[in-house]
Amino acid sequence: MSKTNALLKWTGAAAASGIATVALISFYEPLYSLTFKIGFFLFILLTLLFYQKLGRTKRFPITLQKANRKWTLPFVLLFPMILMASSAADQSHIETNIMVGVIYLLAYGTYVFLTLSLMEYIAGIDPKGRTSRFSLLFYIGIPFAAWMLYFIAFFPATMTPDSLSQWGQAHSFEWSNWHPLVHTWVMTVLVQIWDSPGVMSLFQIAVLSVVWGSGMKAIEKRGVSYIGLTLFTIIVAAWPVLGIYSISLWKDVLYSTVLFLFSILMFKIVFSKGTWLHRKRNLFLLFLTSLAVAFFRHNGFPVFLFMGVVLLIVFRKEWKPLLLNFLAVVGIYLIVTGPIFSSLDVRSTETKEAVGIPTQQIANIVINGDLTAEQEDYVASIMPLEDWEKFYHPYKVDPIKFSGYFNDTVIGDDIGKFLSMWAGMVIRNPGLAIEAYLREASIVWQMHEPEPPGYTSNFVTYIYKNNDYGLVNKTIAPDLKTEMKEYLDNSETYFLTTIWRPASYFLAILFLTYTAFIKYGRRGTVWLIALPVLLSVGSVAATLPAQDFRYLFSNVPLALFLMVMVWIPREEKTEIHE
Repeated sequence: MSKTNALLKWTGAAAASGIATVALISFYEPLYSLTFKIGFFLFILLTLLFYQKLGRTKRFPITLQKANRKWTLPFVLLFPMILMASSAADQSHIETNIMVGVIYLLAYGTYVFLTLSLMEYIAGIDPKGRTSRFSLLFYIGIPFAAWMLYFIAFFPATMTPDSLSQWGQAHSFEWSNWHPLVHTWVMTVLVQIWDSPGVMSLFQIAVLSVVWGSGMKAIEKRGVSYIGLTLFTIIVAAWPVLGIYSISLWKDVLYSTVLFLFSILMFKIVFSKGTWLHRKRNLFLLFLTSLAVAFFRHNGFPVFLFMGVVLLIVFRKEWKPLLLNFLAVVGIYLIVTGPIFSSLDVRSTETKEAVGIPTQQIANIVINGDLTAEQEDYVASIMPLEDWEKFYHPYKVDPIKFSGYFNDTVIGDDIGKFLSMWAGMVIRNPGLAIEAYLREASIVWQMHEPEPPGYTSNFVTYIYKNNDYGLVNKTIAPDLKTEMKEYLDNSETYFLTTIWRPASYFLAILFLTYTAFIKYGRRGTVWLIALPVLLSVGSVAATLPAQDFRYLFSNVPLALFLMVMVWIPREEKTEIHE
């Protein structure tokens, strides 16, 4: 390459980088000292990337090859739109409509280019390396040791009213299925060993560490270097969400862990083309994991049902063990939640827990919309009209549900009438219904936290005080407690959008799974790995009561797992499937 051509390419790369940098910065923030510093580093990176692409004849030889083009183009055109809608903050700094149009167009073009470039890079990753007989110890031991620091710092656990409710049942044996009863039974068994919340913390730390370790070992067996996987495991061990949640006594933690394990088992089935199912011990593990998914959270059973049907369709040759597993889990679930729950006089979940989204939509319509006389009378029978506005919070339904004026027996006595009235109100006020839903479900799809009263409830570092059971945190290592609290607070302050909003992981799952779909020869079965978590996200989005990260905790380990799954060489997948 002549000096003149090189200079022209560097000039072109710098010009394109400058335009892209200004567009991206302006899309999110006004230009000031901090954004200039960020912009400088972004300019350098984009210049190098643009120059690299200008210097090649085939700039995207994998993602845009003829066979992949019809799959890649729709994704790279749509995904940046979703990313921009999810990450956009207040844009009042963009003064005119013309500026809005120009900045949006240039930012969109930049994101399309970056999406293609990152997909191309991932598709070319091939970090082959040695395996190790002792690597599993590293994969399990590193996170276990790191998360034990949280156990020591916030001993014996962190607990909220939901946790305390289950703790009370574990000691009184007065059962309620408001929180999944089988999960409460696990706690009941563990406290017989050590009557302290610490036993549940240790159990969660151990299970999450073992599940992560098994996932890394499965990837290592597909040809990825154990050194790279060990280094990545150190990052995972330091991930603040995993650390504090490992000692948070919420049903969501154990459920998300077993759901992640279910995804790992899907990985093994997919990458072995179903032969993993030929061993009895593997089938037993699938059976136990399926039971845990079905029982540890109320939306787990529908997730299992859907996955069971899909597996029977996709892996038809292995229909016998899959059908046996499906029928066994369904049978046990029906027996436990039917006659066994009845014999134990288990209190069922209240109706209002299942109709959170419709309740929010009704509230928004009552306050701002148009109702018929019949709809108005019906809504008033549930709660006085003036109280709907008084207790309405656009990002959580709990203030209405627990206002003391909400009569959910009206709903429970005739759920059909409730749904009919709700549907009628939505049809008359579709814009308000969509607005209410997008706000209530913002934690699912929106990376950037909405302006107040929008919020994100991420974590606690204590047991709720003045509880009925005399449970308190005990300070074992004061300095460690201070440092860990500061570490968590800083991660939330500086990385709220990337680390502490579940939507960031959700978009990462979509991107990485699609990239794996292209990298490994457009094998649709790759989507089965992410499908359990995607189904869980969908079910949460339909019933979400508040902006609590924990409801979508399952996004986190799967997104991190997929980040290294795509390191598997392309040839490895091809050999297995061809």
